[in-house]
Amino acid sequence: MPIMNETRENNSHLKPKLLFVEDDKIATDLVIRLLKEKYDIESVTTGEEAIKKAEENDYDAFLMDIGLPGKYNGIQTTIELKKIKNNKDKPYIAITAFGMAGDREYFLSEGLTHYVSKPFEFIKFIEIIEKALKKTKEPI
Repeated sequence: MPIMNETRENNSHLKPKLLFVEDDKIATDLVIRLLKEKYDIESVTTGEEAIKKAEENDYDAFLMDIGLPGKYNGIQTTIELKKIKNNKDKPYIAITAFGMAGDREYFLSEGLTHYVSKPFEFIKFIEIIEKALKKTKEPI
């Protein structure tokens, strides 16, 4: 009798698992609706919640808002997440309204691996996620 408890490591057909860290409910709902067909996506609203979820789950990538409430902003959350076993080299995609000159370079230099400025085009957003999942880092 086959075992029904499948893992992503043994089954390449399973959707990549993403954690979306975003405090804006409208943005969260929109991104989840856009991505749920292609990805297994969960969301939390604070850095502290992200750290707790990452300690309990194995995610393929993290989608990070930068302006988070609470103890940790998106950059600080990324630093803390990278300390958790197996998370150091995972993709961390900044999804932020910070879109001024130099913001992208700053976030990439602080440990995020990719950058998307809000508002974003859906096709470009998917391309960045796919690039990140292939572990192709954006140049600073």
